[in-house]
Amino acid sequence: MEKIDFDILKAISDLRVSFPKADRINSLVNIDPEELGARLGVLEMEGYVTNQSGTEADGSCLPNGISASRLTNEGRRALSGPRW
Repeated sequence: MEKIDFDILKAISDLRVSFPKADRINSLVNIDPEELGARLGVLEMEGYVTNQSGTEADGSCLPNGISASRLTNEGRRALSGPRW
């Protein structure tokens, strides 16, 4: 896992809501929305997050359709492991 992936998991955790919106996550990590969407997709495939899909009409949706993400148990364990 790269540092930016760890930062994304930390941002999701720091927002302290069950499914933080993608635009709120991006406000903490401050990366390109397309890159954030791609990284969230990979983190979901690796079991660290669960993503929700939405529509771009609500304004908080990433280009790949992800509107919100939450940590899984595996994601919480990754945060409690070695720090960057």
